[in-house]
Amino acid sequence: MNINDWYLFHGVGNVIIFHRVVGPRVLGTTSDEEAIKAAMPKAHVVFDELARLLGHQSYFAGDAISLADLLVAPAMAFFTQTPEWSELGPCRANLVAWLERMQARPSMKATTRERLAEVAEAA
Repeated sequence: MNINDWYLFHGVGNVIIFHRVVGPRVLGTTSDEEAIKAAMPKAHVVFDELARLLGHQSYFAGDAISLADLLVAPAMAFFTQTPEWSELGPCRANLVAWLERMQARPSMKATTRERLAEVAEAA
């Protein structure tokens, strides 16, 4: 969980996800390509460490889902919406398979950006 808080979010997600997803879709800004490029080396280190910690387990704490999984999954789902995912995800097959398991969960399906927009529109 600390890897998410101190490394995945700070300097990686808050740069790449902001410039690729939040800024363009919510604020109408353009991506800062230099900021994204500068964040990619740190992103590789963080993704490598997450892949190492996950190893061959189904979830970060073993066979059962944990708070770590629930904390990391939304950030990882945002990365799949960026071009950088093609560089960060596929070479870490265990993370991709883990994210697929997480996204198959009813709670993840119920809280996608699209699903939340539908709920907000209906309200």
